[in-house]
Amino acid sequence: MEKNINWLDRLMRIALAAILVFAAVALFKHPVARVLGVVGALFALWEAFSAKCYLATHLGSRSITERLGESSLYLLGLVAIQMTLAYEWWSAGWEKVSSPEFVDGINGTLGFFASKNPFPWYKDFLLGFATRNSTLFAYTVEWSQIAIAVTLAIAGVLFIYSKKSAVKKIALKLSSLALIGGILMNANFYLAAGWTGPGTHGINLVMFWIQGILLYVWLYRVGQQN
Repeated sequence: MEKNINWLDRLMRIALAAILVFAAVALFKHPVARVLGVVGALFALWEAFSAKCYLATHLGSRSITERLGESSLYLLGLVAIQMTLAYEWWSAGWEKVSSPEFVDGINGTLGFFASKNPFPWYKDFLLGFATRNSTLFAYTVEWSQIAIAVTLAIAGVLFIYSKKSAVKKIALKLSSLALIGGILMNANFYLAAGWTGPGTHGINLVMFWIQGILLYVWLYRVGQQN
C-alpha cells in the first residue's frame, strides 16, 4: 500500500492519538475502555508516521495525490457522527449496567423527575405505569442504551468496510432501527428530565435532531437502492 495521507491528515492523527491517550489515562474508568483507547492511539500514530491509511485506500484514495471523492468524504463524516452517537449511548448504558444503583434507585429517580415535571400527562406516566413497573422499566432503559450503541457501531463498520451492496443495505436498516430507538429514548429523557437543567435539556434535543437527520439520510439511501 502506497502512502496516501498528507501532512494535515497525519497531524490530525497525532492529535487524535494525544486525545485518546489522555482519555485512557484521565477519563476512562473501565479497563477495557482504557486498553481500547491506547490501542486506538497507537494505531493513529502508526498511520501518522507511515502516512498510510487502509480506510482511505478502501474508499478510493490510493495515493497522496488521489484524494477522497466528495460522496465518500460525506459518508465517512456521517458514519463518524454515528460512531460518536454509539459511544454516547454505550457510555450512558454501561454506567447504568455496571452498577446496581440505577435499578435500585429507579423509584426515587422517577419520583424526582415527576416532582416538577411541566408535562402533566408525562408526569402521570412516570408516577403510574413507570413506577408500577419500575424494575422492568430500569432494565429496559439501560439495556436499550447498550443495544442502540452496539447496533450503531457494528452497522457503521459494516457500511464503511463492506464492498457488498446487500451488506451495506442491511447496515443502513440496522442503523435506522437503532436511530429510531435513540430518538425515542432522547424524547423520553427530554420529557422526563429536560426541566432539571439546560445541560439535560440541550443534550437530548441535540441528540434527537442529529439522529433524526441521520435517520432521514440513511432511509433515503435505502430507498435509492430499492
